[in-house]
Amino acid sequence: MYRKPLLFLFYISVSIGCFSQQTRPIDPIHKLTDSIAKIVLQEHIVGLMLGITTRDSVLFAGGFGYADLLNGRKVDAGTFFRMGSVTKLFVSLGIQKLVSEGKLRLDDQLRQIAPEIPFRNPWERRHPLLIIHLLEHTTGFDDVKLNRMYSLDTMENNGGQMVLAQEPSLTCRWPPGERFAYSNPNYDLLGYIIQKITGQPYERYLTENILLPLGMVHSNFNLRSKSPGSDTREYIVRYGVACQVPSVTLLSGPQGALWSNATEMLAFVRLFLRNGAPLFPAATIQDMETPHSSLAARSGLKTGYGLGNENDFFLNFPYPFHGHDGLTGTCFSTCKYNRELGLGFVLACNSNQDLHRIEGLIVNYLEKSHSPQPLTTEPLDVKALQPFLGRYQFESPRNEIAGFIDKLVNAPALALRGGKLYYQPLLGRASELVQTAPLTFAWAGDNLPLIRLTRNESGKRVLLVAGAYYEQTPNTWALLKRTLLAIALGCAASAILSGLLAIVQLPAGKVKKKPAFLRILLMLGLVGLVLAVSVLENVQIFSYRLSLLRTINLSTLTVFIGTLLFAGTTLTCLLFSLLLYRKWASRRAAAYFLLCSLSCCALLILLWSNHWIGLRTWAL
Repeated sequence: MYRKPLLFLFYISVSIGCFSQQTRPIDPIHKLTDSIAKIVLQEHIVGLMLGITTRDSVLFAGGFGYADLLNGRKVDAGTFFRMGSVTKLFVSLGIQKLVSEGKLRLDDQLRQIAPEIPFRNPWERRHPLLIIHLLEHTTGFDDVKLNRMYSLDTMENNGGQMVLAQEPSLTCRWPPGERFAYSNPNYDLLGYIIQKITGQPYERYLTENILLPLGMVHSNFNLRSKSPGSDTREYIVRYGVACQVPSVTLLSGPQGALWSNATEMLAFVRLFLRNGAPLFPAATIQDMETPHSSLAARSGLKTGYGLGNENDFFLNFPYPFHGHDGLTGTCFSTCKYNRELGLGFVLACNSNQDLHRIEGLIVNYLEKSHSPQPLTTEPLDVKALQPFLGRYQFESPRNEIAGFIDKLVNAPALALRGGKLYYQPLLGRASELVQTAPLTFAWAGDNLPLIRLTRNESGKRVLLVAGAYYEQTPNTWALLKRTLLAIALGCAASAILSGLLAIVQLPAGKVKKKPAFLRILLMLGLVGLVLAVSVLENVQIFSYRLSLLRTINLSTLTVFIGTLLFAGTTLTCLLFSLLLYRKWASRRAAAYFLLCSLSCCALLILLWSNHWIGLRTWAL
């Protein structure tokens, strides 16, 4: 925790302005940077790196705030930030270079290229795992296990160690090429493949063939901070107060190890704005920007995640952007561009805050002088659409351990009202869809289609949203099971209040001891579950804390013991609520407690079936 004088200096520096180098001064850019400086103040962002470029010149390269609060080191165009998954753009280009040299093909089978990789694909005979599936996150692999992202020690994995570190995730959950589900281990395998084919560590190959030719002479793929004089420190901000946190070690580099600064990242952005020149042909960049392997792509939808490059950013603006977002430690980052406009930008912050608001300002600034590009639409084909109306169930979760939650909250419906098609989420307002091609749709006001209706290999009707995969499901059953779950959660919440009330009533002699003890026992089990969930939620919000899940400590024991306590108390209370049902003073009270116990038992079955009970995060 830092003293108020340091924060005062930080806020003063931001309010004064930014520290930049501009190769072509343009007055209107100051309106943008002034607005960004205000957001930095409002959101207590400790340090922010910003670069904006055209095909030929830098409009802005600089920073706001501090890279190191304690030593008063400010962010400038040369401050290095962790670029996170922006690294995947570089890894993909490395693979593209090998393809262009005839050393690899995108449709090569992984088992033939690297049979030593311990992946499991139950559909390998009919749907072999291909290199392109790794690039486009259509393998079906689980994302990184909670304990295999970061470490607080300085031991670094390389080569085969990177692959083995992610082995628990390397099982296909559905036929490769069917669904998009973002999975960091895909790129760890690609890094290993680069090393196997070239005989060089992936980072050396990318440095020699991409970084150095672009003049990115100081950018690097360090798994942890190794240059304290130029690297940013990392922070979290709570209640407006900045706290420095440890810089974690990334266990596998190809998924997100890049460190870079505004000046050098803009050279990389210009590579795309110049259609790959001077390193790649234009066709390579076009291929990177286009999805190929998912069911959505094969059905004709070309919006979504391509070869390490996403093309569906800012769809509700006049023009879409391509690129990638990133997060490593507490550094959020983004690298985005539009080749048609010849404009691009990079952003990174060091204090665990997303950058969407600032990105919106930048895109508005870059597009304000360009007329909106109209989206071509056509009348709804109601006859073709009719069989696809109804409820859908999300079936391509990114993290298997939290997949049941994603599935529960993602159950949209398609409905026709007044001759218009609407996308109705489970909760929230419906959005109108407009048809752009047969069974292909965009949200009204968007600049590209994002939705495709088709059938999968087994004939099921599916809804595809930029590759994310939903299967049609009976509406009644979908709503009924969620309603029952909501009732169970409500009963569980009331059981906590009932237990607290019993603690107050028991000393006063207002309740019998056995029923009171049961109410308190059930409450304690629920409190244990709440604490366990809060630990897991906390590491998702402050992702640098994922490093804690690698060892046995207070946080991981809270998850392990809390979930087991919930299981034990639930079963005990259910048993005694049945045995003592007739001994309660009130039949209503007995029925209520039995309902609470049954509700907790339903939650227990749900959590048990998804491996949450007795969860040992250090052993995932």
